[in-house]
Amino acid sequence: MPQTWNPETYGRDGAFVHELAGGVLEWLAAHPGERILDLGCGDGQLTERIAATGASVVGIDASPQMIEAARARGVKADQAPAEKLPYPDHIFEAVFSNAVLH
Repeated sequence: MPQTWNPETYGRDGAFVHELAGGVLEWLAAHPGERILDLGCGDGQLTERIAATGASVVGIDASPQMIEAARARGVKADQAPAEKLPYPDHIFEAVFSNAVLH
């Protein structure tokens, strides 16, 4: 059964998720020009912070509603499940994921 995500509810009730991600973003240590995939980008809040480093970042999420919210932030984002990435020839230097794997 597919999950349903509401960006407004997530922004209100799940804000702690991106607020606690500072340490994970430090580990990523993104730098200008680096190509990064944000796996499970959600509403794009962390994707936006990664892009602010000058990295070339694209977010991906299974939820069309979350992708719409990410794009509204100006984040480059694609809708697809993590197990079927639509990048057969795309090379990323890093894959970032804050919460999608658990």
